[in-house]
Amino acid sequence: MAYAVLEEDGKNILVIGQIIDIQTKNRWHEDPSFKGVIKRHGRLPHLSGTADNRIATISVQACYNLGESAPESYILGTSPSTGERIKKMNNEVMTALMKNYEKDITFLGKVYGTDVDLPLWFKHFDRTDKKNHEAGAGDAYHIGVFGKTGSGKTVTAAYMLLGYAKNKNNISILVLDPQKQFYTDRELLGVENEKLEPRIKKIGMNYEKYEILNDIYLPGDKYELFGDLLSNNGFIGEAFKPLYTEEKIEMMKDSVVDYLQGRSNNPIFNLSSLSDGKKLLSEMLSRFLELKDEEEKRMGFSKYVYGVFGTKDTRSRLNSRVKFISENLDSQRTILAKWDAALKLFHQQKDHGGKKISVEEIVDKTVTQNGNFIVLDISGRSGEIENENIQALFIKIIEENIVEAGAKLYTQGKKANCLIVMDEAHRFIASDSSDPRVKELTTEIIGSVRTTRKYGIGYMFITQTLESLDEEILRQMRIFAFGYGLTSSSELRKVSELVNNDSAKQLYKSFIDPSSNNKFPFMFFGPVSPLSFTGSPLFLEVYTDPAKFK
Repeated sequence: MAYAVLEEDGKNILVIGQIIDIQTKNRWHEDPSFKGVIKRHGRLPHLSGTADNRIATISVQACYNLGESAPESYILGTSPSTGERIKKMNNEVMTALMKNYEKDITFLGKVYGTDVDLPLWFKHFDRTDKKNHEAGAGDAYHIGVFGKTGSGKTVTAAYMLLGYAKNKNNISILVLDPQKQFYTDRELLGVENEKLEPRIKKIGMNYEKYEILNDIYLPGDKYELFGDLLSNNGFIGEAFKPLYTEEKIEMMKDSVVDYLQGRSNNPIFNLSSLSDGKKLLSEMLSRFLELKDEEEKRMGFSKYVYGVFGTKDTRSRLNSRVKFISENLDSQRTILAKWDAALKLFHQQKDHGGKKISVEEIVDKTVTQNGNFIVLDISGRSGEIENENIQALFIKIIEENIVEAGAKLYTQGKKANCLIVMDEAHRFIASDSSDPRVKELTTEIIGSVRTTRKYGIGYMFITQTLESLDEEILRQMRIFAFGYGLTSSSELRKVSELVNNDSAKQLYKSFIDPSSNNKFPFMFFGPVSPLSFTGSPLFLEVYTDPAKFK
């Protein structure tokens, strides 16, 4: 990073930029007359090296008018004159320049290739809170943190979250964690014995963490969701086999959901307050066999069986299977285990005592309250409930509740002012996924990123690849952090489309693999620093020592 003090319209203007390209030229080496000498001797005596010119390209990041009592942002009207001295930036100049912003800025790394601390700011999504000295952006930002495994993207994201946590009076943060890294707080800050939780608490935020399967219960009236869980954990296929196609499994699931929705006409019926899951299963199987009205008697099967298959033989076979399970329910351990595993997600009580928290309470803590940092472990567990499909279902219901709560606040003239963090986002947001529920979740989130900014709801997506995210999500992002590894032709093309700066792309391509030197370079792009108002990207190396973060 370099700076120059120029005079323009009688004002002293400080121009700051980052050197992103250097070329060495020697006009004598370009002269055709000398090329034979160079070919024979390799150099020109007294000219090679001595007559070299090094030409540096500087990407201007910010300009400040030094004429006032404190530096003010300025737009340079013309290019500098020849002969102006360019100096290397140092921490003394940077500190003096940032004096007006010292309460708003965060340092999480050094300017790439230097020892100069690079100031960044992570503003909350409402108006500036002058009373608590918390800068507001006035609008929610969507953020992307990208990089290969080992690039430092999770550490960088954790530092960024510490920056956002400084707005403890105005923002809440919800982390959806599919790999337990945030939940276990393991090396989030790059060092084994350094934890994120005590730092969040020291800032003054309330820190809470929950396991989705053990600590949170799902809404008891979500019968469709319960049916999806039964379908995905194999209960439907095992209990009502043989169901030869996915279509038949889906139709059988619909029969289960129809039965439960019929039971919900009784106001006291609710999956969350259910005391005996085995009894409910027994009653459902009995109803599948019962011919309750004239129409069912005419068909010869209950409506729950009749609609699944198209011939009498196949319906009879299903009836026989239901009757067998109903009469031998106590011995059907696998079926009972899968039923109970799905039903437990709706229970208000934990297995070993204590009360669970509801999804609505999590959403309330995130959307309508300020000062909460919540980590939600959605990794699942070994056993009947464990796959990305199930995780997608959980994220979808949380997402729907958050958007609904944000819209409600918006109608009241308020903002949610919360940040939703999705680690390993590529696992759940993929338009080309073969999993219909992941596709459904992707559509849901694409719709959300279009509309939730006005509600004050921002998203941070942490993922290994740009290609994994839908184009619409990328278009809605305002802040990007590109770590090492996005070097395939398609990834670089996307980086170029977003940054639109060829020299910056070349500097990004020169990043060294962090595994070779333990340095974690990143290219930041967007309104993430007082130095980024010209729209040029910033290059930094993330601290490897958490003690330097401030």
